[in-house]
Amino acid sequence: MRKLLILATILVMITSAAAMAVAAKNDLGPMLTVSGLVKQPLRLSMDDLKRLSWARVKYNDIKDDGSFHGCFWLQGVPLRNILELAQIGKEGHGFNKMVDLAVVVKNAQGQQVTVSWGEIFHRNPGEAVLALSSTPVRPKKNCKACHQPDVYEDLLKQLDRKLGLPKLVMTSDFASDRGLENVVSLRVVEPVKVPQGPRPKTLYSPTLTVVGPDGKEHKLDKLPALHRRTILANQVGEGKGFHGRPHFSGVSLADLLKHFKISGDDQSAVAVSAPDGYTSLVSWAELFRGPLGGRIIVADQMDGKPMKENGRFALILPDDLWADRWVKAAGKIEAVRIANQPRLTVIGMGCGDSNLLTLEALDALAQADVLVAPKDIQKRFAPFLAGKPVLFDPMAAAQKKPIKKQMEAHKDAKARHMDQQQSADSAEIIKAQLAKGKSVAVLDWGDPMVYGSWRWLKDVFPMEQIRFVSGLSAFNAGSAAIGRDIACNGAIAITDPFTLFKRPEMLGSLAAQGATVVVFMAMPKFTQVIQAVQAAYPPDTPTAVVYRAGMQTQQVVKSRLDQVIEKNKDRERWLGVVYVGPCLR
Repeated sequence: MRKLLILATILVMITSAAAMAVAAKNDLGPMLTVSGLVKQPLRLSMDDLKRLSWARVKYNDIKDDGSFHGCFWLQGVPLRNILELAQIGKEGHGFNKMVDLAVVVKNAQGQQVTVSWGEIFHRNPGEAVLALSSTPVRPKKNCKACHQPDVYEDLLKQLDRKLGLPKLVMTSDFASDRGLENVVSLRVVEPVKVPQGPRPKTLYSPTLTVVGPDGKEHKLDKLPALHRRTILANQVGEGKGFHGRPHFSGVSLADLLKHFKISGDDQSAVAVSAPDGYTSLVSWAELFRGPLGGRIIVADQMDGKPMKENGRFALILPDDLWADRWVKAAGKIEAVRIANQPRLTVIGMGCGDSNLLTLEALDALAQADVLVAPKDIQKRFAPFLAGKPVLFDPMAAAQKKPIKKQMEAHKDAKARHMDQQQSADSAEIIKAQLAKGKSVAVLDWGDPMVYGSWRWLKDVFPMEQIRFVSGLSAFNAGSAAIGRDIACNGAIAITDPFTLFKRPEMLGSLAAQGATVVVFMAMPKFTQVIQAVQAAYPPDTPTAVVYRAGMQTQQVVKSRLDQVIEKNKDRERWLGVVYVGPCLR
């Protein structure tokens, strides 16, 4: 029953996109996006998060350098509760267990840290929390008894500071450096791709290869002479249950990495894999920020005897509540840094209201650090932009000439919203952000590949450097609004007015096939467009004009071709798509 209630709650949140678009006029506060390897990308407000199950934890904010930033009681949502709603999925990957995944947590300032799957799902829920409220923990006695005011007053001030919520809290960390404030996104990633292909018939690994971030390899047939540790472990598998309490002996994984001078940071992780591709991930902070990290070992003995079955080495995590991150026949240890590569992405925001925003677009928005967006998109999609900085409005940077005059220019390689100098100046702004390691998203209307406004970008960036995320076009929304099989005769032609005027013979060929003609940007030249079509199609050909396709104010005006000018004479001359053809009958 509880799972059904949670599912119902999240379905309400997911399907309320239209309502959120109306609420864009209000201040919705911080928003959290969940994306990456998830079946259901999420976008949650603080109120949405507060509806989930809570955990209360004590938090000492003391950094690795010893600086004190306060003690607090924090209340929030376990990360696992949020991620379970997003339905993590690995279809098509090497094995179905999620133990090789990581969650990249990013804040509004662009900082990010890595949390391993095991820290969230193989430990108790309260060990990885997104805090939503805080209460300072004040000393019960006066500090004057042991410290002078110049010492304790600055420390007490830390208790009064306002925490940036939501805040990541990893209670197993001894140092709080991963405690990001103002968290805006969780992204599930697979840092190391599992090799595809047939698995070995016999699982065995006689050697262990340690690989640093620089690609340098160290091949071992025995563990180096480091401090040995013997660990008693409860072997409880998520799938196969209890398998005993063996003693494992070996060296700390952290010591092994130090021995080979392999370094990392809070964005790093260590992947341990077997010859069959089974891979387990441990975050760098998990190894080096908390006391349990030293107990994660690479074992070469079990119950006092050398390991022989499956291989000579195994990864053992004795403090995991499931043993699924253990790796038998461990053959490779690889350090990886999980840093976002800066990208330039053009995102189609859909042709109308926010309920037509695709899940892929939401995912791409979550990955972006800064935006390039017209004022219209900034306003209508404000709840989805998470307050990210907007570099500039490309339409405001456009040439200072009327839109109609821009449309009169034929759409060739030289026809752009910006002149060459404006394009170059705008490109420099984007390049500066990419150089800082920030991903830039250019937000466009509808489907960018159908009459998009992004084309100035290809004058200044190689096309292979630009990633495109398609959106729903006004063609899709308009076709649905008309409610007819517009492909009944097998042919649809999408065009603009300029092509009609320059190639009238094309219309004759289309009319002969009974094709449906769809004209974008037709309204400023509406009469001329209709006259061109009338020269090819019979007067009684059914016609429809869809105004503001995909928007709540969408309207469809149907008529015959010989009556369409009269039927639409007093209507707007911009946001309309014209459909003509016998299939509309």
